[in-house]
Amino acid sequence: MTNSATAGLPARTSSRIRSLGYIGLTATDLDAWRTFATDVCGLQISARSTEEQLLLRADERSWRISVTPGDGRLTHVGWEVAGKEELDLLAAELDAAGVAVDDPGTADERGVTGLIRAKDPAGNQLEFFYGAKMGLDPFVSPRGITFVTGDQGLGHVVLAMPDMAEAQRFYLDILRFRVSDWVNMGPFTALFTHVNPRHHSFAMAPSPGPAMMHHFMLEVADLDMVGRTYDLVTDGAAPLTSTLGKHTNDQMVSFYMQTPSACQAEYGWSGRPIDDATWTTVVHDKPSIWGHRQVGPGPGAPQGG
Repeated sequence: MTNSATAGLPARTSSRIRSLGYIGLTATDLDAWRTFATDVCGLQISARSTEEQLLLRADERSWRISVTPGDGRLTHVGWEVAGKEELDLLAAELDAAGVAVDDPGTADERGVTGLIRAKDPAGNQLEFFYGAKMGLDPFVSPRGITFVTGDQGLGHVVLAMPDMAEAQRFYLDILRFRVSDWVNMGPFTALFTHVNPRHHSFAMAPSPGPAMMHHFMLEVADLDMVGRTYDLVTDGAAPLTSTLGKHTNDQMVSFYMQTPSACQAEYGWSGRPIDDATWTTVVHDKPSIWGHRQVGPGPGAPQGG
C-alpha cells in the first residue's frame, strides 16, 4: 500500500543516510576540551577553529566534532547523504511524514555544500547534509592515532530517549535506519541500528528524564592505540568511567571516559562489520563479554556498544 502523502516519491527500502558525519557539543571549558582532544584522544585541531568554536579532525575532513561554549549538552548530530538529489528526496519524505524541515542557511558554517535540519521526537537537532569539505592540510594526529572513518563515518552516538516507541518510528520507519540488534542492559533493552557496514552508527536507550547523549564512539586502527590511551586515562589524563572490555554485539574492545562535556567517549578497536545480505538480528542478554566494569558515575544509562 502506498501512503498518499508519499505518492510520487521513489520507493526505497534502505536509508538515504550514508554515515554519521559530525556531532556538535557544548562545554563550559574549551581549553579542557583542547587538551582532552589532542593529548588524550589524538584528534587534531582544525585550522577553522576560533576562540568560540573548537573544531576537531579525525581524518581528512575539515572537522568531525564541534565544541562551543555552553552547559555541556549535545547541540546537533550531522547525518551525511550522497548528494543534492538524495537530500531533496529526504526533505520531501520528512515533510510527507509530518516532520518539520528547514534550511537554516548554515551550510558554509558547517563546511558542507547543502544542509537541511529537523528534530527527532525527543527534540534532538538533526542535520542532513552533502558535500563535506576536506581539510586544507593532511590530517596529522598529535598522538599518531589513525581513526577508522571513511565510508563508515565518524563512529557512533548513543542517545537516551524518553519515548522509545516514537523514537523507533522516526529512525526506523521514516529515516529507515536498519536494526543491528538489541542488548539487554538489565532494567531496559537498548536498540542498535546501522546505515552502513559499521555495526551501529546510532543506538537508543529509554530514559526516564529528558533526551541526552550518553556517549559517542571513536574507533582506532590498532589495539595498541587503545591500550596506550587507556594507560593515559588510568594515569589520570581523563576520568575513566568504565574499564577495558569487549562488547557482545559489535565485539569491539574498548573503554569509556568522561569528556569535558556532559557525555562520555568510547575509545575502541576492531568493531564487527555488518553485511546486510547475511546479517540476522538477535537479542544479547548482556552488553559485554568481559570487562566494561563501571568505575565512575558517568551520565545516563550504563554502557553498551
